[in-house]
Amino acid sequence: MAQRLATEYKQIVLELSSQQLQGFINLFKMNNFSSEIRVYENGDTEFILSDNGNEIPLAFRNMGLFFEFKGSYIITDIQLAHTMRKAIRDFKGNAIVNRLYNGYSMEYHYEHGIVMKIVECKKEDQTVIYEYEDTVGKLTRLFAKQGVEDQIAWIRLQIDLLLDQRKKTENMKTIANIDQQLGTLSRELISLEA
Repeated sequence: MAQRLATEYKQIVLELSSQQLQGFINLFKMNNFSSEIRVYENGDTEFILSDNGNEIPLAFRNMGLFFEFKGSYIITDIQLAHTMRKAIRDFKGNAIVNRLYNGYSMEYHYEHGIVMKIVECKKEDQTVIYEYEDTVGKLTRLFAKQGVEDQIAWIRLQIDLLLDQRKKTENMKTIANIDQQLGTLSRELISLEA
């Protein structure tokens, strides 16, 4: 089995409430990683992790209702890299993560904490290993599309019934009422078919 040399976290983006930020910090503390917290006058918070003697400063900008973190780091400690992966997943982060091996790397694309794509990268070759497919979303959209078609059929049926009723009546007040309903249904039909 290939030995991982390091893990490169590129383009990490996290948006955390103050409570989530505390949970993020506690995740690393529970795993006994050496850390330091600095809180600045403007409310920004810097969470500094130690990675085999190297400092990794994670700067969270105070955006008022939430804290925003954007950054890129190389982590050599496998346990620290694993905890960072868990943090990205648990706190619904976005990131590109490269697991670096001798001669190749595995690139993971995270969106809202979910791995969307895994690519094996060799010197001049890239192979997609996994790509997320939103099957449930596709089925939901397909069902909604079918729902629109059902609505169109129902409106056409109502229009036909009103037209039949209009032919049979001679009362001008009833005809005016039917014409008003037909106008409303026609506009609804046009918007659904668009």
